[in-house]
Amino acid sequence: MDAMIIGLILSMIIMMIVTLRTEQATFIEFVTIIGLPTFFMAILLLPRPRYSIDSQYLTYRSGIFRGKIAIMKIYKIEVGKTLWVGFKPAAARKGLIVHYNKYEEIYISPDGNDDFLYELMQYNPAIKIVRPA
Repeated sequence: MDAMIIGLILSMIIMMIVTLRTEQATFIEFVTIIGLPTFFMAILLLPRPRYSIDSQYLTYRSGIFRGKIAIMKIYKIEVGKTLWVGFKPAAARKGLIVHYNKYEEIYISPDGNDDFLYELMQYNPAIKIVRPA
């Protein structure tokens, strides 16, 4: 599916380039016709953040950002808050702020906060869950 969309976009760009070169378009017209649609299609094709849990690691992936956190290093999770400063491989508000190691934290927004917490607690029941009052 993704390959078909990318192929369609590339063929549209090639057709526009050929059209613009034969009609002696200005630079502004070139950027408007080629640049803007390409930019918006790239935004639409960016992958959504993904999170997975196995027996040892919480793995996150959001665009070019990837990483994993040892589940046993997680000591606290704040639910329903938004981290305004810091590393946020997330696309939504009211997610989870995961505190790990000594002073590190990351903001994530899984599809279902409660299901995600339940799965994490299966591997590390010592995690302190902080919910808004």
